[in-house]
Amino acid sequence: MIKAQKIQKSYGSLSVLSDVSFSLGRGQKAALVGRNGTGKTTLLKIVAGLEEPDAGKIVIARDVCIGYLPQDTNFLGNESIMDYLRQVSGIDALEKEMETLSVDLNNPENAKSYDKVQSRYEHLNGYSFVHKAEVMLSEFGFEDVPLDRYVSNLSSGQKSKIVLAGILLKGVDLLLLDEPTNNLDLPALIWLEDFLEKSEASCIIVSHDRRFLDRVVRKIFELDWYTHTLTVTGGAYSDYLEMAAKRMAGQKEEYRLQQEEIERLSERARSKKMDAAKGSHWTGSDSDKFLRGFKRDRAGKSSKAAKVIEKRIEQMDKVEKPVERKPFEISLEAEADSGTLDVRLTDVVAGYPGTFSIGPLSLEARYGDRVGIMGLNGAGKSTLLKTVTGQMPSLSGKVDIGSGIKIGNMMQEHETLPRERALLEFIAERTSFSHQDSYAKLSKFGFDERQAGLPISTLSPGGRSRLLLALFSAQSVNMLVLDEPTNHLDLEALDALEETLKTYRGTVLLVSHDRYFIEKASIDTTYVLSDGILTKIPDYKTYVESAEKRARKLLKLL
Repeated sequence: MIKAQKIQKSYGSLSVLSDVSFSLGRGQKAALVGRNGTGKTTLLKIVAGLEEPDAGKIVIARDVCIGYLPQDTNFLGNESIMDYLRQVSGIDALEKEMETLSVDLNNPENAKSYDKVQSRYEHLNGYSFVHKAEVMLSEFGFEDVPLDRYVSNLSSGQKSKIVLAGILLKGVDLLLLDEPTNNLDLPALIWLEDFLEKSEASCIIVSHDRRFLDRVVRKIFELDWYTHTLTVTGGAYSDYLEMAAKRMAGQKEEYRLQQEEIERLSERARSKKMDAAKGSHWTGSDSDKFLRGFKRDRAGKSSKAAKVIEKRIEQMDKVEKPVERKPFEISLEAEADSGTLDVRLTDVVAGYPGTFSIGPLSLEARYGDRVGIMGLNGAGKSTLLKTVTGQMPSLSGKVDIGSGIKIGNMMQEHETLPRERALLEFIAERTSFSHQDSYAKLSKFGFDERQAGLPISTLSPGGRSRLLLALFSAQSVNMLVLDEPTNHLDLEALDALEETLKTYRGTVLLVSHDRYFIEKASIDTTYVLSDGILTKIPDYKTYVESAEKRARKLLKLL
């Protein structure tokens, strides 16, 4: 269906893609993986035809319909939800064409064209399009959103869902999805997994959601951060991770053994050269002419042997030394003092007067508790977190935050980061660290000396997340408020955060749809926020099971 041949792309002196080649057959689904900044989005744009490569080409089979979901969906216009879906799916254009052609169906050419257009219309389920759109949108959490609502009035998460729905309703042959799971709540995410599993469309997917990738893809395209080349691996994502770890371990062992062999041979060559030097300079007495000749003859043989050994080393098929980045570690120690360290909400109503509110609700977290909050997009999870952290005052009820609590708020800080401030200045100002200590902290979180002097505005969302984790580490926060922390961190940073949470002694308040991350976070207490009511459930798996049943039921209606 699609073949990439020796794709190269650079921005100035920065090489992003180097001789990238791959192929994807009809119905195959591949994950495009790699660290942040390796060129995943750039490659998707090149395949979608939105960017031109510097060299190489993309070959796509004829009549292949491509659907591309970007991370940024702020390009939407001012049409209604249904109008947008009709336009992007092609239903609107097909209906207009059928209407024009139907004026004179006695004309053989018109009749032939009408049949062709109608066939495409039926392929897209045009006669039941509204029903299909309503079913899909209901799974994306739009049951209570009127379809005549303007898309410009939707939240960024809702816009992403509308764009995704439009692509899926288009009947595409090739799906290019850039972080499709970032703005999906868990029920919508599970529905999308089921849909893609059953879909005959080919897919290239960029995602950090490991469970999602494990269920959907059976091919891995890995962009290497160092060589900018692409490696293709077959199998599920978990299989790829295991194989990649074994491959690196095998390469390291092969390199070690060869270096030992080179050292052994080099030592033999040095020994032979020393023997040759001693023999060639041995004089002895005049009566030892025979022995002198023997030693010089043996010295010549030793010299030849040394050259043979050196030639052997030179002709070896050298194993390249594995290039490894220093593992990313998050040093996060919760600092506790003698103050009260509990969080308590009593009959709290939160939100915006006259427009949106949740509650009354109550919640309690003791120091060290890990609380997970589940719910659909728009249910008010972020509103609840803003109320807990004091970013938004409650409308009524009581919020008690212990005097000893020092909060690291990933959500709030993302919104209020001073974009014009340099990274080094930001850490120094917020912590009273010296510039030297600030740089040392930044370097531990993957920032080099050049980046430390750049403004925060130059960072990607993932880079801003790492900057905040560096700040929280420097401040020794004892309560982490994490609102969808997996959306922008790459897998290396996610692994590091998961490892940190294993030993973190402070309180954690978590909103996430990433099942793998939630499991690793070892949630103690799980709540579901729905219709403004906060309900405690046995564990988050109960919520997942409910979402899976709903997804399967709605998928059958399509």
